Amino acid sequence: MTLKLKLYGILMCCAFTTVHAQIENQFYKVDSFYINGDAIITGNNILSEDDTKELNDFSLLNDQIRMKYVDIDASSKTFSSSSATVAIQDSSATLVKATLYWAGIFPFLKGTKKEKPNEIFYYGSGDRKGPIESVLLKTPGNNEYQTVNGTILFDGLDKEGYEDSAPYFCFADVTELLKKSQHLNGEYTVANIKATQGFVSGGGAAGWFLFIIYEAAGARPKYISSFNGYAPVNDNVVDIELTDFKTREEGNIKASIYAAALEGDAKLYQDQLAIMKSGDSSFVALKNKLRPGKNFFSGKISLNDDYIMNRKPASLNSLGFDVLKADVPDDVFSNSQTSTTLRFSTKADRFYAFFSAVSIEISEIFQLNKEALTGDVILAETNNETAQEDNEVSAESQMVEEKALISEPESPEPAKPRSVRETEKRMRTVNMTIPDQEPGYYIITNVFSKPSYAKRWEDFLKEKGHEPGNFVNPKNNWRYVYVNENIDLELIYKSYLKLVKLDYFNEIWVFKVNMN
Repeated sequence: MTLKLKLYGILMCCAFTTVHAQIENQFYKVDSFYINGDAIITGNNILSEDDTKELNDFSLLNDQIRMKYVDIDASSKTFSSSSATVAIQDSSATLVKATLYWAGIFPFLKGTKKEKPNEIFYYGSGDRKGPIESVLLKTPGNNEYQTVNGTILFDGLDKEGYEDSAPYFCFADVTELLKKSQHLNGEYTVANIKATQGFVSGGGAAGWFLFIIYEAAGARPKYISSFNGYAPVNDNVVDIELTDFKTREEGNIKASIYAAALEGDAKLYQDQLAIMKSGDSSFVALKNKLRPGKNFFSGKISLNDDYIMNRKPASLNSLGFDVLKADVPDDVFSNSQTSTTLRFSTKADRFYAFFSAVSIEISEIFQLNKEALTGDVILAETNNETAQEDNEVSAESQMVEEKALISEPESPEPAKPRSVRETEKRMRTVNMTIPDQEPGYYIITNVFSKPSYAKRWEDFLKEKGHEPGNFVNPKNNWRYVYVNENIDLELIYKSYLKLVKLDYFNEIWVFKVNMN
């Protein structure tokens, strides 16, 4: 049996700060998408005062509550379970990416406490059993759970400074699992997340959430990027740098922040999530009706000003497990902005940040160019194809070499005029063979691996007054979108000089098709 001692006041805060200052705070980018769509977040806690009843009381500190597993499904296969419903309103929504996260305070199986004047003694019993990175997930329309094996972001067990809490954080890509489900919308149940029951110094907490990215017809172009990691926040700041996007050229910029943290207590204050404001580089603390600017992480599962209520149980107090989406004020972003910074901070309420994501309206031109293949990829593939063709020609030449020796020698092909060679070099002309394609010089503006991306780019070019076309390379099924083609090099060169000056073209290539 382990003795746990907590002294209220400065001593505990100082000890925690000293230990955690030695740990590197770092978030890693999980993925980024430039899509016409959006993202949603929903989830639930799996520790509460009761196994099925809602908890709406915020009057107590978390470590004054005897925690027990929430278990709503009455199944002998589960010891903890809770659910949340996904309800995307757009009927055209199609899944792009889905990630399941779960976390818990888990130093031992059960905890008890004894109170004395000015101090509380915490006792823990029972070692952890079984893996923390394996849980059960039930998707809409399915009656059976499926096992999900995830990746551990961090586990505090047996680490110095985490004896009282031993927090852990896990995640798993469940995109393919959800695609096999009958419906994207509907109730999701997650079971067998492990955490300490009873009393824990600082309070117990545990839960799960789904972060879903989807495409939808008619939605504005957005940059959606997610980050995960482990960042203990206690009288310090943790920054996440956001780059590689460009906001709309005109109008207000709509943006949202998603976040998850463990051990945010509603009764303790001074924790914040802020974003850098364009122009003066000051930080603007996010806030809404449920989340004050100086008590942002307060044990709630929320969507802007509202609790997410389509959960079982739908507790208002999620007891130290925070999941949220918060809209960013309109004046934070400026037009054509390309970077910003998120900042987690606190001065009193220790919490563990482990997830954040952004959804930002971006420039359509920027998005379309992001959907295209990069120049390095295109040229590498083209050079590889050219080398293969040269090898094939070389092999054929060897096969007829003996015959060629006794044949009348052919006149050598006249060398290209110097002006032709120089002009092709200036345009970085690339040779390519495309079956059944008209010979000529093609001014390529973008190359896409998906037909839908190519069509959107062509529609954009038509709006700009061009008459685009495309051809398909059968060796990789890429679509090459061009705005001019001609056998006359001089005409192509004049067109090329005009096009390279247009700011919506990141790169332009001239492909010499079927002219070798």
